[in-house]
Amino acid sequence: MMKKIIFTSLVICNLFAIGGMDSLPKDEKGVAQSMQKTLKLSKADAFKIYKGTLQAYFNTKAWSLHFFDNNDSAKSKIGNSENKTMFVTLLKDDRVINISFIKFKKEKQLLVFTVETLPRKSSIALEKFNDLAKDNKFSKESESTTFAYFNKKNYTSKVNIFVSSPVGAIQYTDLFLYNIER
Repeated sequence: MMKKIIFTSLVICNLFAIGGMDSLPKDEKGVAQSMQKTLKLSKADAFKIYKGTLQAYFNTKAWSLHFFDNNDSAKSKIGNSENKTMFVTLLKDDRVINISFIKFKKEKQLLVFTVETLPRKSSIALEKFNDLAKDNKFSKESESTTFAYFNKKNYTSKVNIFVSSPVGAIQYTDLFLYNIER
């Protein structure tokens, strides 16, 4: 019995020690490693940023991902820049997520801008508009007959609403800043 307890304890300790990027499922690990390579990040930074920006979207098996980076602009002046960029488009069964990563090497910071678009029926988008209009955490920046823009107070988060019967859309935008090792 004691051997079993010791063995189980060692396995659990090793799992915690491995953690990080190596604990991700194969497909997700590939995405995080692509971020690490493309943006020239440390393994720890790539994992931290992946967990903070992308991992929540992989809660389904139905997804497709494509990205552009500095190498896609190799003939331009930014192709060899020390500052790195990566633009990710992630398609899921019910939304489109676009994420821009801009690494500022000298400043050791990474700027992340996310745009998550949910195509919906106009009635659902209008319901979201009404909910936001009543929510004290949000202020309305502007409104027209088909568009409305809400800002989450004291945050760099916005919710944009589009309504044109029979279609509509709800769009979430966020801006994040990460301090990085290199």
